[in-house]
Amino acid sequence: MAHRFECVIRRRSAASPQTLFAIVSDGARWSQWAAPLIPYSTWECLDPDGDVGVGAIRAVGRRKRPTREMITIHEPDSRHGYTMLIDGPIQDYQGEVTFAEDADGTRITWRGRYETRWRAVGMAYWLVLRAVLGTLARKLVAAGERTAG
Repeated sequence: MAHRFECVIRRRSAASPQTLFAIVSDGARWSQWAAPLIPYSTWECLDPDGDVGVGAIRAVGRRKRPTREMITIHEPDSRHGYTMLIDGPIQDYQGEVTFAEDADGTRITWRGRYETRWRAVGMAYWLVLRAVLGTLARKLVAAGERTAG
């Protein structure tokens, strides 16, 4: 039996959705705005059209053992989604970042969903994921506001 988990992080930014989407969708530059959490980032391969949209694969994390993520959603200025290409205790990890403009700037929602056969593993991973996504969201806000500002 598979256990499903989801972690959702919400933040606000004075930066525009366009600015924030440009930052998060550029997989090669994650190490610039998300360091030291993400010390290495590059595009492993681009999408079938030679761009960074659906099907492109980024490698992030440690240079010797990066996490490979395939882009699954590329809706400029509104949604960016990815899946982790990993084998291990976590299956079908899906990440999604959405940007909604409002009067004060942008509402950011960063969501991670996954399955595991072991409930205890899923709960432990949820704690790690909450810290990772929270840090990424905070760093994205800071990068967006530096860029806009």
